[in-house]
Amino acid sequence: MTRKFLMSVAALAVAAGSILSTAARAADDVTLMLDWTPGGLAGAWYLGAKNGCFGDKGINLTVERGYGGGDTVTKIAAGVAPFGTADLSSIMLGKITAGAKVKAIMPIYSTSPVAVAVLADSGIGKIADLEGKTIAHAPGDSGIKILPIAFGKAGADFAKVKVETVEAATLSGLLIQGQVNAITTFVTTAMLINAAAQKAGKEVKTINFASELGVYSNSLLASEDTIAKNPDLVARFKEAAICSFEAAKADPDGAVEAMNAVVGGLDVAVHTGIAKAALPLVFEDAKFKASGFGWNMDGVAATLDVAKQAQGVTTDLTPADFIYEK
Repeated sequence: MTRKFLMSVAALAVAAGSILSTAARAADDVTLMLDWTPGGLAGAWYLGAKNGCFGDKGINLTVERGYGGGDTVTKIAAGVAPFGTADLSSIMLGKITAGAKVKAIMPIYSTSPVAVAVLADSGIGKIADLEGKTIAHAPGDSGIKILPIAFGKAGADFAKVKVETVEAATLSGLLIQGQVNAITTFVTTAMLINAAAQKAGKEVKTINFASELGVYSNSLLASEDTIAKNPDLVARFKEAAICSFEAAKADPDGAVEAMNAVVGGLDVAVHTGIAKAALPLVFEDAKFKASGFGWNMDGVAATLDVAKQAQGVTTDLTPADFIYEK
């Protein structure tokens, strides 16, 4: 047996050992914190965990509920979890007002779901038709803060609208009973309001005014610490996330079923309907058609402008300071 042959065998053994070592390496245990309770299109994360989107990238995914986008941003910045979901505006405001060391790494909703709901027979078909009408919203609602911006864009006068703040639990009833003309809501949850209205022999429709503002909404974020120390994990997590949402697009029923198998107690039919209503927010916006799951900087800039106007804040940060893309 020649020395050259022995060296070749040794080299092959080293290479094989390296491959086996890589294959045997334990996957990364990673937590994703949602902005709220699991529901609707959040089923994509559970489907991705089930069908191998994350496993194929060496990630064991755990999904945890959130308590509002702002709270999730704070917790991701504090290192409670490496990844989370929140509106891009919440991510921006977290950095502007609290110096939260986070960045958005991928858009999920390329269109905002913020809307107003009105009765179908109300004669209200566009934002300008709300002049002289009464709109109700819940305390802390974000939609009412950007509604004046949408009015201005539509050439309407928000000062002519009567605004009432009511408990969230009473919103649907007030609209259905005709005590207010409109309520702030989301296109993704309007079907729940309409289901209640139909029991009373009525029908509800939505005006998705936020879609006219060109802003991003729900996004995937990571802590700056995670980005700096483990960019490979960030890249793999984003790839797995894209795989998951494309899988949910192909099988929204399966996404909700996968989610219910983990969290339990969901009305599968309702949440499947919500997921299907949410899919256009991800895949049908012009920003997505131009940039996919990458960032359209005009959209990022529009989101920053609306967030600053709505909250009355200023910043020297530029749109690029809020996102990470590689």
